[in-house]
Amino acid sequence: MSYCLEVVRQDLTQSRISTLPGERDLQLAPGEALIRVDRFGLTANNITYGVAGDIIGYWQFFPAEAEWGRIPVWGTGTVIDPGTSDLNPDAVYYGYFPMASYLTVKPEHVTERGFTDGASHRAQLPPVYNQYQLATPENGFAEGTLDHRMVFFPLFATGFVLDDYLDDNAFFGADAVIISSASSKTSFSLAFLLHHHRDCKVIGLTSRTNKAFVESMGIYDQVVTYDDIESLHSDTNIAFIDMAGNSSVTARVHHHFDRRCVCSSGVGITHWESRDGENPATLPGARHTMFFAPDQIQKRNKEWGPETYQHKMNDAWGQFLESVDQWVSISHYEGAEAMNQAYQEVLSGAAPNKGYVIVL
Repeated sequence: MSYCLEVVRQDLTQSRISTLPGERDLQLAPGEALIRVDRFGLTANNITYGVAGDIIGYWQFFPAEAEWGRIPVWGTGTVIDPGTSDLNPDAVYYGYFPMASYLTVKPEHVTERGFTDGASHRAQLPPVYNQYQLATPENGFAEGTLDHRMVFFPLFATGFVLDDYLDDNAFFGADAVIISSASSKTSFSLAFLLHHHRDCKVIGLTSRTNKAFVESMGIYDQVVTYDDIESLHSDTNIAFIDMAGNSSVTARVHHHFDRRCVCSSGVGITHWESRDGENPATLPGARHTMFFAPDQIQKRNKEWGPETYQHKMNDAWGQFLESVDQWVSISHYEGAEAMNQAYQEVLSGAAPNKGYVIVL
């Protein structure tokens, strides 16, 4: 049976498994190909896709009917019907997929390294999400690291771009970087890079429950719980990287540091249920703005060239892989019901030392 996981766009707690037409019943249009989804990672980042689905357009990648939506995930899939496209049967690609048994794509710009999905409904969406990479060792996908690629790499890539964005702007004059939701994978990716490559203090904000885990990683200079934000010294310039999306936390940081808050970037929404509160536009200090990683990626691709950009990120990724297994273990969930269970676990707030890979 072919199936997909769908959620109510305005209430992410409501999810269902929907039946899809069988693979053999599909009629491919000219130029289309069919890819079977093999496995994918599931993290709080995917919840952010759902929360920001109408703002950034995430629901448009894999449209569903009525009030339902299909949250995108990062995973691998195998070409089971190349149709009239230039893809090869049985080739495995890494990229953006729905939580579903398969995906129909319209491959364009096919090379020995990958292709772009030229489906018309994706044409106006950020190009980085429409690119699929051939998942071979020769193309940078080392054996034994595919699960890590699915669970960590999209988040690590955001951390890498954030690290570069801060450095590109001389940290906006900040002497310290404060990262909320410090136990999240994007947060500790950024903290890892700052700790190893930059001369700045890195402060993690986290819950009391996760404080011991965050401290054990050894990549934050200081770890403070949300209850103790006001205990931080307010006489230094800080850059605030907001992974939580909790308006109360954001307001307290701004009010505590006032004009010393010289940068305030919203990145994630791990506290997706806590978004109501003080208008960010009225907060003291730097204006709180949303950070969109593809913008910085496109900037660096123009300045450095895509090959240099990829080389720099792959070097940093290799260093990260040497440490991440010390912090997080990856668990596998197989089949439709297990996929729904894993989704609900991540939605409700999974343990920070656990990674999820769904096998279909």
